[in-house]
Amino acid sequence: MRRERLRDYAILLAVSALLTLPNLGATSLWDVDEGVNAEAAREMRDNNTWVVPTFNYQLRTAKPVMLYWLQRVSYSVFGVSEWSARLPSVLAVWLAVLLTYELARRMFGRATGLLAGVAFASALEVCTLAHAATPDAVLLLFTVLTYYLFWTRHEGGSRRWWVPTAAACGLAVLTKGPVGVALPGLVFLLYFAWNRELGRLLDRKILWAALVFLLVAGPWYGLVTAETRGAWARAFFGNENINRFNTPMENHRGPVVYHAVALFALFAPWSVFLLAALWYGVKGTKAVRSEERGSEEYRAALPAPSLPTPHSSLLTPGVRAFRFLICWFGAYLVFFSAAATKLPNYMLPVYPVLAILTARFLVRWRTGELTLPKWMMPAALGGLVLLAVAVVGGLVAVSGVARILPAGARVFPGLERWAVIGLIPLVAAVVMARAARANDRARFVRVMAVSSVAFTALMAAFPPLAVDARKAPKELVRASGVDDPTRDLRLAQLHWFQPSLVFYAKREVVPLKAPEQVAMFLAVPTPGYLFVPAALWDQIEPQVRVPTRIVARHYCFLRNGDILVVTNDGTPTAGR
Repeated sequence: MRRERLRDYAILLAVSALLTLPNLGATSLWDVDEGVNAEAAREMRDNNTWVVPTFNYQLRTAKPVMLYWLQRVSYSVFGVSEWSARLPSVLAVWLAVLLTYELARRMFGRATGLLAGVAFASALEVCTLAHAATPDAVLLLFTVLTYYLFWTRHEGGSRRWWVPTAAACGLAVLTKGPVGVALPGLVFLLYFAWNRELGRLLDRKILWAALVFLLVAGPWYGLVTAETRGAWARAFFGNENINRFNTPMENHRGPVVYHAVALFALFAPWSVFLLAALWYGVKGTKAVRSEERGSEEYRAALPAPSLPTPHSSLLTPGVRAFRFLICWFGAYLVFFSAAATKLPNYMLPVYPVLAILTARFLVRWRTGELTLPKWMMPAALGGLVLLAVAVVGGLVAVSGVARILPAGARVFPGLERWAVIGLIPLVAAVVMARAARANDRARFVRVMAVSSVAFTALMAAFPPLAVDARKAPKELVRASGVDDPTRDLRLAQLHWFQPSLVFYAKREVVPLKAPEQVAMFLAVPTPGYLFVPAALWDQIEPQVRVPTRIVARHYCFLRNGDILVVTNDGTPTAGR
């Protein structure tokens, strides 16, 4: 058993490495979130603080501190770079993959665990956020850890889950805030209510759990509140939590079905089985009928010792597992669908559920435990074909080669070369169809797993390179030379700002509010460098009374236009 587990770990870590490490640091930071987080960690390191986060040398209140701590450690070991800023997310996903495997193995067996780990790691959203210097992957890790500790310690009526689960929730709260404890609490409440075991929440161990939670999460929250005289806490809890739930922030709005629809795109390529996996997962929550209680199969499936209430004794471990997974999925879907602010990464903590349910569905079908409607697997294969068409057509279209998009639309030359990646699910669909006709279900599942890893790994590693060429901050800083620490200079921006600009320049970038301020900024004798859209500079240049020159120019796809770096510095060494 131990050798099999180590072999599974080796397979999952190899798959995770293949999905996350290629070209991890090859692209510049993606704005807005990556730029803010990477720079906040760099500033904490430069300021030698572990308590007060800042960005652009102003108080940063949007997120708690865990990611910055991890990035700061990464910077200390590997140096400050895009690669080291993203490394904590990579390692967090690796650990989350292993925990997903362990949770699924504990619930349904080794085969389900291994396939769930592969499906989880190769889902597009998981792999994308593993490449991102954001707190999402770290929150994912602590969320899976919370549910793993709960599940493995609550069985048989045990009370051992309270304290370790509280500690994991404390780490989640240090990563993303109150959702790290509120949503697990809701999941546990729903799960026990469904099983008619709410009395298990009336336990004196809740006091120990609360103490441990406060010892883990409380010290930093207390210190940052004290050192900022309450400013951080007021902004974080009031604006970033309450207001974000009630009001769309940064125009991130969407309909109630936003997350339900997004899951089909972002759980790809495994989303072709999503509806079936959820359907059979819900069917698996059904309690054993009274006439089945006396059967040998039922008695053999009961946990030992059986759970304490009369109703719970009717629930096999498999039923309990399905109920827990459905509560986990449903709580997050309803909560974030009700929230006014909607972003696809909010639903990342349910991807382990989707992976486990999908793996369990495929394993049960492979072993003959499930008899499916004849149309179900052909429909899934049709979904793979549609995915192939969407990827090939989408990459060709946005590359500008086919001239499908309207004039002036953002295009990314070079993306058409990677349209071939979209053929992977097409080829997989053909091979899987042949396997299904031959009733070789094991080969069907293997091809799905291998093709999913290949497809997602290639999509994550290569198409972003073509998009990166159309990003401006890193190239503007390099060309203008404003990252030279030996020079005394000032930076400002007018109507164009990307947070990664501060990361690459390693200096404060002052925002100018109006064109009238540009002349004042450039009139100061200390060399000043202004980041400004080219079209806007053409309008305000006549108002500037001092000699200026353009030292850098680059296209920004977010602005869909050229950005300039204009300076009053006449020194020939100003540029590179």
